[in-house]
Amino acid sequence: MNTEKKTIIGVLASHDDQKPNVRLVSIFTHIYHDSTRSHRLEKFHFVFTGGTYDRLFYGDEQLEVPALPIEVAKWLKESCGVTRLPSTHEGGVIILSYLISQRECSIVWPFYAPNANHWQRHENLAFMRLCDQWHVKRLMNAGSVMAWFDHEAEFDAKRNLHSCPPKLELERKNGKVPLTLKDAPIKDIWPSIPGAPAVGRLKAESKSFQDLTLALIAHDDMKARMIEFAVDHEHEFSMFGTIIATGTTGREVAAVTSKDIDCKMIRYHSGPKGGDIEIATAILFNYCDVVIFFVDPLKPHPHIEDIRVVFQACMVSDQVVMITNEMHAREFMARIVRGNERLTLYSPEI
Repeated sequence: MNTEKKTIIGVLASHDDQKPNVRLVSIFTHIYHDSTRSHRLEKFHFVFTGGTYDRLFYGDEQLEVPALPIEVAKWLKESCGVTRLPSTHEGGVIILSYLISQRECSIVWPFYAPNANHWQRHENLAFMRLCDQWHVKRLMNAGSVMAWFDHEAEFDAKRNLHSCPPKLELERKNGKVPLTLKDAPIKDIWPSIPGAPAVGRLKAESKSFQDLTLALIAHDDMKARMIEFAVDHEHEFSMFGTIIATGTTGREVAAVTSKDIDCKMIRYHSGPKGGDIEIATAILFNYCDVVIFFVDPLKPHPHIEDIRVVFQACMVSDQVVMITNEMHAREFMARIVRGNERLTLYSPEI
């Protein structure tokens, strides 16, 4: 059992859609074959919900999801370290949410299908809200994971270290009761799944920031933070060729920044009047490359469906870099934009 301290990454994918699971297989395979940098991922411990673990390590014949190549699976198990939680139906997402609330899990990769019914499941809604509440980095597509791997993984390897595998401690009248989560063994891995797509490395394309479009969205009670963020990062904003924003957010950002920012900005309708949908459409047609969305985790929103559409569009367009809280946005600007001239975007070939 691996007992060294590492940063913990939670991973889950939709059980009823091929694409999110294949994307995860592609990402792990791509990083494993990046021999000069694959060691970066060895500094993290991965916690999978049970169904996701099984689909990645053993494959899924019904969904036609190929298993991780044997050498990649062994590398994840032996060099990174993995923990298998129960399946979602057995409480896996609830346990992962508990690890977030206890500050044991600092990064999550929730690879959801854009239109699956998981959006309506209570445990998934609670999981998403807790990610916002506790400022957990939420990397929901291939583009976001690879941008993080390229520029942020080395920093995050020292974030909130915990002994692995993680432990649960429940508060009881007689004190805390530890509940240890045990690693699941890797079984014989299926050599091939009939009809499963061939999975290989991701396609990388380096672009100048002047050729990229940045989208800005903020919920009502987060607009003040977005304004402060814009003031602090006006230079980084100026590096992008185009900035798109929902109406109120765009107007308030333009009011506190220079004319250079205003000249780059396209302001759509406000969120309730369709601005979120306009940005989602730009994402789907590859007219947007980076999305910064300051989500309010505590207050309900009358146009919550529109907000989810933006998330769904980012999951359809895997190359978009998706940032959903202020902490991650500030680190993105400091580590990826500042001091660089280009950004590498990744797109799966299948």
